Amino acid sequence: MAPLRQTMLPASVQVPGLGEALREHFERTPVGMILLAKDRRIVAVNHALSSLAGINSSILPGSFLRRFLWSDQAGDLEDRIFEEVDREGRWAGEVDFRSSLGDSCPMMLAITPVTGGESAEVRYIATVVEMGQQRWIEAESLRRAQELAAFAAIAVATGSSHDPQEMLGAVSRQVVEGLGMDACWIQRYDAGESALRLVGEASYLNPSIKLSPRMIPDSVNPAVLRAMQTRELVAESELLDRSIATVVHMPLLARGEVVGVISILSIAGEKLSSRESDLLRAVGYQIGTAVQNVRLVESVRQHESELQEKNDQLERLVERLRAADRMKSEFLANTSHELRTPLNSIIGFLNLIIDDLCQDEAEQKELLRHALASSTHLLDLINDVLDLSRIEAGRLEVELEDVMLEPLLSDVIETLDVQARAKGLRLSSAGLSPGIVVQADSARLRQILVNVIGNAIKFTSEGSVSVSVAAPSGSPYVDIEVRDTGIGIPLQRREFLFQKFSQADASMTRKFGGSGLGLVIVKELVEMMGGTVTIDSPGEGRGTTVGISITRGRSADS
Repeated sequence: MAPLRQTMLPASVQVPGLGEALREHFERTPVGMILLAKDRRIVAVNHALSSLAGINSSILPGSFLRRFLWSDQAGDLEDRIFEEVDREGRWAGEVDFRSSLGDSCPMMLAITPVTGGESAEVRYIATVVEMGQQRWIEAESLRRAQELAAFAAIAVATGSSHDPQEMLGAVSRQVVEGLGMDACWIQRYDAGESALRLVGEASYLNPSIKLSPRMIPDSVNPAVLRAMQTRELVAESELLDRSIATVVHMPLLARGEVVGVISILSIAGEKLSSRESDLLRAVGYQIGTAVQNVRLVESVRQHESELQEKNDQLERLVERLRAADRMKSEFLANTSHELRTPLNSIIGFLNLIIDDLCQDEAEQKELLRHALASSTHLLDLINDVLDLSRIEAGRLEVELEDVMLEPLLSDVIETLDVQARAKGLRLSSAGLSPGIVVQADSARLRQILVNVIGNAIKFTSEGSVSVSVAAPSGSPYVDIEVRDTGIGIPLQRREFLFQKFSQADASMTRKFGGSGLGLVIVKELVEMMGGTVTIDSPGEGRGTTVGISITRGRSADS
């Protein structure tokens, strides 16, 4: 009988019906293979079959498979096998082959049909594997299944939570549990901060095991930084009492960008194999995508938060505009009433004079004085409205210059003292000094002082109005304070005092007269001159204090 190697399919021999791809696989596969014809005779065997221990070398083309089966009923066994192949499309099981010594040799046999038409010479393909090799294949299949399960678990963990921190914690636990590791750390790299930040951690490390600092991953660990710089796996190992601790640092890559580092610790009897390293590298790519997704989610949430904040701001702005529109309508209604009142008075007084209804010249002069007072009041109202219009249009201007405060303020107090005495009020001043100089527009400063002191007199029925000046040494400001014992301001209305078209109390405006724009204009003018205005009141009926700070000017002495 010719040796087995001399009767195997040579590369140059073509088996009719055997495709090129199948023929190449047949020749190169490490698994023993047999090609059989439709009549179940052996057509050819491959090289790998010769390596199977104990197989009779007389398995030659033309022989039946039953000849080499270890069974008293080999023919019946062969019939049952091929009947199942024809019926089910496959047969696989453990059979005993007859060795060259006549002994039983357990093998794993699998037979499948070849679909190539009735004219094809090869009808069946059989694979023969030693039981030891089969057990290795089963173990390898189990290991691969476990790897796939771990990959699947990690993939599920990446979508397990909408909270990025919680999700990366779950990923860390799956890496440890699914891959049989001892600890896992996931650090995220933020390019904006140029720093690593721990975002996921899981450890089943025995507390009794003490690792050196170089085995602990952190943002300054040289191995971690090297993994990021080289974009390659970096491993560090150290010998423990009865095992080897290995920590592997892998850069987490997403779209070609380093988004973090995963560090996995394993304590075993030997170092990690190249296959285990490849597996961890694949896990690193998977987690890199998850970290990138976390960054995208956080970015989207940040943009959503910013957009929501802008929407809220717009809503608040719209509400303020609506409120301003309502206040403007109310203001116009009140102001139109205030304008009509002095105008009607003027018309009435003039009609009396024109109709010669005055008894004498003295009464006529009295009516003219009333008409003049109403005209002045009307002019003040119109000026307030015009000033506010200029402020709204941004066309109100001030010309700053050094102004001696004492003569200007004294003149205002002297002018308004007539009104105060007419109401039985005491108007006093303190702290006035000839040397105090402020940076201001002289005409506008007079307007401010007349308005503030005039309001104090207007809204005070009894008591006093005091004006004090302070120029603290070293301070860049001169402080003017106007204090009255008048009607005060309700706490809930204080915030509206400096709002355009808003009045502390419209009924008070009608009762005491005026446009209700005084403080708004005062605030705008003072701020245009670089100063500030404050207003304080303990409450209704308890008086009011207005504070004005004006930038100090250069005195004549300096």
